[in-house]
Amino acid sequence: MYRAFDNSAKKAASGRSHFSPWTFVLLCIVLVSGVPLFAQAQSAADEYDVKAAFLFHFAQFIDWPPGVLDSRDNSLRLCILDDEPHRQELQNTIEGKLSGGRVFHVLPISQPQEIKDCSILFLSRGEARRQAAIVRSIRGMPVLTVGETTNFLSDGGMIRFHLEEGRIRFDINLQAAESSHLKIGSRLLLLATSVTRTDVADRGR
Repeated sequence: MYRAFDNSAKKAASGRSHFSPWTFVLLCIVLVSGVPLFAQAQSAADEYDVKAAFLFHFAQFIDWPPGVLDSRDNSLRLCILDDEPHRQELQNTIEGKLSGGRVFHVLPISQPQEIKDCSILFLSRGEARRQAAIVRSIRGMPVLTVGETTNFLSDGGMIRFHLEEGRIRFDINLQAAESSHLKIGSRLLLLATSVTRTDVADRGR
């Protein structure tokens, strides 16, 4: 049974598959059912294939301010830092996929000022040392921030991935999203492990 769910999740996240609302439904059924997404023998690449699928579908439940996405060539831009170790998995899974008529692009960036052109910014565990400064530098910008570290939400991030007994789950900081004029859909809020309203306005001052 576990193997069947593992294979279904991997197929749903595969770059060779066509994304649809049913893909996210499948991932969420696996998530809330308590069935592990990953057997111990599976690799970090499998984990990031599925995380990429979640990142893709998060965008379908986010409302950006009017005109923001149109000003970005009508595309959705998932930005990662140029030294991101899982860059290949993210690109293979969602590069060029359509979401609501917009094309998803994965963009490696090297300069902080480039983040203003992003729709989503993903910071993996390797960015723990500088994540607080990065998130603080774009506070108020309409950029969805997604990360993995324990203190990502308290640093001002919006969605945090975490693994629980082999299952990918996520928490949401609603205050951080609202302060950047992003609206997170109710269906996504219901699927989160927890929803907080951590006020980070005074952090780092």
